[in-house]
Parts: sequence; structure tokens; C-alpha cells
Amino acid sequence: FLNVLLFVPFGFAVSSRLRGRGASRAKALVWALAAGALASYVVELLQFYIPTRNSAWDDVTPNSLGSLAGSLIFALCGDATLRQLSKYEEVIEGWLSPLRTTVLLLVYFGLCFGVSIPLQQQTRLSNWDAKCALFVGNDASGERGWEGQVSRLQVWNRALPEGLVHRMAAGSLAPDAESGLLMSYDFTAPAPYMDQSKFLPALAWISTKPSSKNNVQALEIDGASWLGTKSSVGELTRKIQETNQFTVRIVCVPAGIHGTDGRIVSISQSAENVNLHLRQEGTNLVLWFRNPLSETRSVLAWYVPGVFEAGQARDIVASYDGSDASIYVDGKRVEETYRLSAGASLVHNFFSVNTDSLDGYVIVYETLIFLPAGLLVGMAGRKWSKWKTAGRMLLAVDLLLPPVFLEFLLVWVSGREILAGNICFSLLLSVAGACLVNLDCRVRELLPISRDSLQV
Repeated sequence: FLNVLLFVPFGFAVSSRLRGRGASRAKALVWALAAGALASYVVELLQFYIPTRNSAWDDVTPNSLGSLAGSLIFALCGDATLRQLSKYEEVIEGWLSPLRTTVLLLVYFGLCFGVSIPLQQQTRLSNWDAKCALFVGNDASGERGWEGQVSRLQVWNRALPEGLVHRMAAGSLAPDAESGLLMSYDFTAPAPYMDQSKFLPALAWISTKPSSKNNVQALEIDGASWLGTKSSVGELTRKIQETNQFTVRIVCVPAGIHGTDGRIVSISQSAENVNLHLRQEGTNLVLWFRNPLSETRSVLAWYVPGVFEAGQARDIVASYDGSDASIYVDGKRVEETYRLSAGASLVHNFFSVNTDSLDGYVIVYETLIFLPAGLLVGMAGRKWSKWKTAGRMLLAVDLLLPPVFLEFLLVWVSGREILAGNICFSLLLSVAGACLVNLDCRVRELLPISRDSLQV
């Protein structure tokens, strides 16, 4: 259904252009269907070469039908719709001035940015439960046992930069790794397994300690026995919530990959009450952590395929900066992105959100904000030659400043780093809106040619 809706405007626009050039309704319908199918095919073909996307050839059919539906809608009411919209456009254009445009945009962006703050706050780790304990090799339920070896477990209350993760994986000295380090367990030493940072209590065996099968300097977990803290790690939870960030590092060797579904690391109180877990599901690594978005109406577990091999050591780092999560395997960053944006929070109020669509939520949200603003500035800019330099500069500021302000606002709320790509994309949307509204400046170019005009 969403794929059909996506291509309705495309079919509407194709028919509008063809009918404006004198094409018959039947010809406009055929060409809209063909253009929709071709555009959809190109989109799916390009996604085949993008690592973070998946080509779904079944989407070509609903996309093409959406284009056809758009053409039918134009045939039914396109003429009247465009004429009415053109009248509204003329009224708005006659009313606009640099000052009025600026005031209107200030009110508009004030509302948009005011809504963005509570939406972005939904990505914070505000609902972590201080009653949860720390487990290695299982979770609090005791029903998700994992088999393998673990040599190191570390947790920070900050998102580590990529360069530091790479140096740690390479075994290089990294003095800056001490900053924000809350706990560090070294399982190559004999029991008891004490936190070297002296922040958390020792990890103790749950059930019976398994017997060592190999002469190796690592903790062996057999799935029937695992480690856990005897009390909650509430102070760890509070420290992470203070910064709204975390990094978890685990160095482990899975015993097998077939039929496995176990928790390697878990901060939980029960099977339902979980703050975070890293688990192995076959060859896949899965990260899940709690926030207002992931707790209800969502499927936000991050699956990273092909990470594990039986008997192969893996240095895994999972971090979160308040909005974006990153996973590193043996010092190399996973290419896929995991971004919990204000757009995801907006969609979450109406629909279930899922990991595969996180990038799309960002695009939709920024389009809803900046494309209409660009349309307004574009209409005001038609009087560009009549306005003084001050008026032109005012319009330029109206176009350039809001994308920067929104990015800094979202960074302030979430705590993540500034992303220049977000600013550029928002600015591009504003410019696109300003250009789009000026593609056709005369009403007769927008409308189908009538019989009377042909006779004239």
C-alpha cells in the first residue's frame, strides 16, 4: 500500500505534463504506467549495489500501479485541482514580502523545532531500569544460554570514536580508552573475576562452574552455567543515563553456529525486563537496547549477519551516542547504519517502526520540514529583482540558517556528534522546494490544453 502511495504523485505529474502537451487520456495512462515501471526498476537496480539496501523486485508492480493510479486521479480531477492550487499560489505570492516571509518561516520553524525536541528525547536511554543485573553467557531468565569462551568485557558511558576502537582491536596502547571506562573484566586471569575498575562487584557463577575442556586462558561457558552479579548494577545504569551513551566491548569465541540463540552479554532483571543484550543467533550478531522507541511497537533489534564462525575469536564493540549506534567487528566498522531520529519517533506515534526503515524515517522527517519552507521561499523569490539587497539577504538567511539550527538542536537533545551530511541534505531540500515551485511560472503551462485554446 505504501509503495502504491509513493508513486501516485509521480503518475499525476507525468499525466499533467503529457496532457499539457496535447496527449490523449489513454496515451497519458499508458505512458504513466510505463514511466512508473521504468523508474521503479531503476530504483531497485540501484539498491542492488548499495550495501545498506535490499532490492525487492516485487516492489516494481505496486510502484507501477501507484503511477497508474496517479494518472487516473489526474484524469478525474487534475484539471480542477491544478487550477484551484494556482489561484491559491497567486494569492500567496501577492501577499509575500521579505519581512512577511521571514515572520511566517520563524513561526513555522518554531513549531517544527518545538516538536523535534520531545521527539528526539524518545531516543534517550531514559527508561533503563536500575534493578537489572549484569550477566555473561545468559540473561536473568536463565533460558538463553550461550556456549563459548570469553576473555574480556568492558563498558564505557560514552561512544568510543572509530580510531580508538581500531587501536584497541590491534592491541595498541590506548591511554584515552580510560576516559569513561566504567567496568573492565579480564577473564584470562583465574577466578574470582573482579572488575579491574573496582566499580562493579565480582562476577560469580550461576549454577555449577563448568569444567575446563581445553588448556586455554579464557573463561569457558557451556550454556548450562554462566556468570552474573549477585546484586543489581544500578550505579552502572545511572552513569550511562547521565551521558545517554554507552560502549560495550566483548572478546569471545563461539563454540558453534548451528541452532544457537544465546545471550553473550545481558543487563537484565527478567526475560521481559532488559536494558541491553548482545546475542549470537547462528552466524548473526544481534544488538538490542532499551529506549522509549524500542520498548513498544517496534522491531529495533539490529542484526549483523555473518559475524560468527565456530572457534573463531571476535573482538566486538557496540556503541550508542544518543541517536546513532555503531558496531565494530575486529576493529572494522559495520557498514549498515542504525539511526534513531526524530523522524523515527514521529512514525512511532502512528505505526510500528523497524530497523530496516531507520534511514527512511530521517528522510521523511526532514522532507516534511524543509521542502514546504523551500516552496514558500521560492514563491517569495519570484520578486527577487524588485527587492533591495537587504530583502535578498533576508531570504538567503531564511533558506540557509534553519538546517544548521535544527542539527544543533538535535545534537543538544541527543548528545551525538554534529553530522554535516544532515545539514547539507536539509539545505538541499529547501533549495529543491524553491526550485520546484518555479519550474512552471505560468498557469497555462501547468494545465491541459483545452479545445478553445487549440482553436485560438
